[in-house]
Amino acid sequence: MNKFFQLTALASLVFSAQLIAQDHSHHNKHGDHSNHTTMNAAEVSHSQSVYQIDASWKTHQKNELKLSELEGTPVIISMIYGSCTTACPVLVHDVKRLYSKLDEDTQKHVKLVMVSFDTNRDTPEALADYVKQYKLNNDNWLFLNGSEQDIRTLATVLGVRYRQRPDGDFDHSNLITILDKQGVIAERIEGLSQPMDKPAKVVTKLVR
Repeated sequence: MNKFFQLTALASLVFSAQLIAQDHSHHNKHGDHSNHTTMNAAEVSHSQSVYQIDASWKTHQKNELKLSELEGTPVIISMIYGSCTTACPVLVHDVKRLYSKLDEDTQKHVKLVMVSFDTNRDTPEALADYVKQYKLNNDNWLFLNGSEQDIRTLATVLGVRYRQRPDGDFDHSNLITILDKQGVIAERIEGLSQPMDKPAKVVTKLVR
């Protein structure tokens, strides 16, 4: 069995286990963003490249992209969804804070990738509106959406846990991941509004 199919099978198993183990926390939740439940990030391999995932993604610019096309460039990646009004805007702001701590030359050699959980609502057009709303027009930003299976596989590799609620919104881990030039996890920042000095040093070192 090749590595891609191993990752896909693992993603399905992990996702099913998460649904079973976490389902009890839905019981007192209602259709309100303020009831978003943060899910702890899972343990991950720090030797496995994200670029082993052979999936095509749609960008907010309506282009097709494989993550492996980013090889050779350090990547700051996080998973969000566009209609989230609580944690996700903070995650985007945190990525901006991390990026702002890099010097101008380093910034030119880094990609900022946000992948949506919401394959149905976050169309390229919706993601483009999101980019415009949050003034993320810098060419370094990429907002992506893909199939449910590919999203699940990527989330498993990154250690992002998530589930869709009955109201269509998502509970999820609040995680920013730094990938090295080969797509291997170099650093993870879990939680919102975390200090970004150390992650900025990690990114700078990867660029050099």
